[in-house]
Amino acid sequence: MDSHETKIYTAILIAAGILGIIVVYFIITIIRNQRRHLKLQEANLLVEITTLENERRRIVSDLHDELGPLLSVVKFQITSLETRVEEDLELIENASRSLDDILQRIREICNQLMPQILIRKGLLMAIKEFISDLDNKTRIKMKFTFEDIDVPAEAAVHLYRMIQEIVQNAIKHSGADHMNIDVSSKANKLIIMASDNGKGFSTEEVAKTSNGYGLKNILSRVDILHGEMYLASELNKGTTYTIEIPYI
Repeated sequence: MDSHETKIYTAILIAAGILGIIVVYFIITIIRNQRRHLKLQEANLLVEITTLENERRRIVSDLHDELGPLLSVVKFQITSLETRVEEDLELIENASRSLDDILQRIREICNQLMPQILIRKGLLMAIKEFISDLDNKTRIKMKFTFEDIDVPAEAAVHLYRMIQEIVQNAIKHSGADHMNIDVSSKANKLIIMASDNGKGFSTEEVAKTSNGYGLKNILSRVDILHGEMYLASELNKGTTYTIEIPYI
């Protein structure tokens, strides 16, 4: 190889080296930007869901601590009215019943927004009460099994919301008549498994829809807890959700 060819070969090697460095630099930059985007997305997600839960707590506080007592006072004042007129007595009785219905509905709304048992007795008892309450309102027979696991309050709210969403999905869409929910721990992970014997669905098709049977809400909370969710479903073969959360 003469000196001219050597110079050309050297120039090509230098150019290839520079090009390689540029490509590597852009790849590293893209990876870093993706990581920053994921971290920002996770932070925004956490803020969004935290804001939602705080708003739910505020609404429950307003209903339970302010509106509820106010209506109770109104009921007391109405029932304290003295009259012997039959029509007035009937109106008072009807108004009292209506106020009782309103107070009961307020309690139900508060419980749906933020179950008091979740705060007082923790995740497992809250799930047990939620499922027990549904037994009388839906055709699906539910079985709940669990290990005695201590779950921090902040994580418990997210886990409870996930199970709520999964159960409501089954009631609305699955056509199932049996559902099993199990909470356990294994290899430093908290594991939630929920399965039904319903009609199942195409996970790919559901993932394409904007709502996706609430899957977006479930996945968002799984991400916040740095966990993983596995979804198995086939037409006419039921659906199984497996959620694994690093032990908290």
